[in-house]
Amino acid sequence: MCVSNTEVIVCGSLLAQGVMFGMTDRVHLSLEARMKREPRFLPPLQSVIYGYTRRMLDQTAMNAQSFAMVLAEKYLSLTAPDVRGVALRIGDDVAEDMRNNAQVLRRYMDGTVKTLPADLVDAWVLALPEPYRGECERDLARRRGVLPVRLPCADSAARVVGVAELVSEFAQLLDVIAPALADNRIDKNDLPFVRRILDESDDVIAAVMGVRGQVQAMFQQENTDA
Repeated sequence: MCVSNTEVIVCGSLLAQGVMFGMTDRVHLSLEARMKREPRFLPPLQSVIYGYTRRMLDQTAMNAQSFAMVLAEKYLSLTAPDVRGVALRIGDDVAEDMRNNAQVLRRYMDGTVKTLPADLVDAWVLALPEPYRGECERDLARRRGVLPVRLPCADSAARVVGVAELVSEFAQLLDVIAPALADNRIDKNDLPFVRRILDESDDVIAAVMGVRGQVQAMFQQENTDA
C-alpha cells in the first residue's frame, strides 16, 4: 500500500502525541484499522439493468426482439432527435427495424459496447415491465441511498393503481417475512431471508410514500379550488 509523505508526517505526529498522553495503543489501533480498510465499489450501473433484463427475458414470454422494439419506442419518445446517439429506430419496415433494434440490444448486453449511454438508461428502465422495472429502480436508487417514490398523479385511475400497488407490496412483504417469523423470532438463522425482507420493506415504504403524495396533492388541489 502506498503512503504519501503527508500521511507519514501526520502519522508520526499522531504517534508522538499518543506517546506523550499515554494513548499509543488507541493510535496504533486507529492506524491499523485505517490501513486495513478496504474500499467497497458499486457494481457498474449497466450490470444492474442488464441483470433485470435477463431475468425478465428468462421469466416472461417477451423475447429480445420484442423488448428491443419497446426500448426503441421509449428511447425515441424520450430523447430529442438532435441528441440521439443510439441507432434504435422505428420506421416503415418493421422486419428490418426488429433486426436492427435486436442487434443494438445484443451488442450492449454481450459487452461488445462496453458502456450504456446515459441517454439510454431511462428509456431502458422504463421499457422493463413490472415487477422488473420497479425492482430495478429500487436497486438503482439504493446505490445513492434513496428510495424510488412515484410522483403524484391527478388521474383517479392512477390513484387506484397506487393503492393496489401498496396492498400488493405489503402482501409480498408478509410472504417473505413469514418464514423468518416461523419460530417467533428473527436471528442469525434467518440470514437467508434478510435480502428479500429488506427489498420488500423498501418497496412497501416507497408505495406508502407514493400514495401519501397522491393524497397530499389531491388535498392541496381541493384547497386551491375552494
